[in-house]
Amino acid sequence: MDTNYSHQKELTNMSLRRLLRLNEELEELKYYGEKGVPILIEGKKDEKALRELGINGFFIKVSGSPLNLFEIAEIAAESSPNVIILTDFDKKGNQLAKKLSNDIQSLGSCPEMKIRRRIMGMTRKYIKDIESLPKHINKLRIDVYPYGCCW
Repeated sequence: MDTNYSHQKELTNMSLRRLLRLNEELEELKYYGEKGVPILIEGKKDEKALRELGINGFFIKVSGSPLNLFEIAEIAAESSPNVIILTDFDKKGNQLAKKLSNDIQSLGSCPEMKIRRRIMGMTRKYIKDIESLPKHINKLRIDVYPYGCCW
């Protein structure tokens, strides 16, 4: 009985650490969004998920756009010296991030991929895309506060 409780407590502590770290990344993203830094995402569902998490900003969707990736990079680079790249964590998202980063850098702007890398590192085992973030964070909250809490 005692080892089961100890194991559960450790899982709760790990979930709490992950939740706090994810919240730090989201706060940084909110800050950049409020400053008008463009945030490159893949699609509408990603934007919806980020807005659900309280992140508002200048979202530029790269999938489904009539523009090619370089034209999208041009729009982002012309609007700000810094551009956040927040594509999904799958193979396609990694390829998009790399291509966009190279294009933005070639245009004289600074591609910001640290937030994406840190979120990906914390969630890699659990989710593969930005649209899944709200559900994942809610699950962590339930793990940490199974009986509810004041947010």
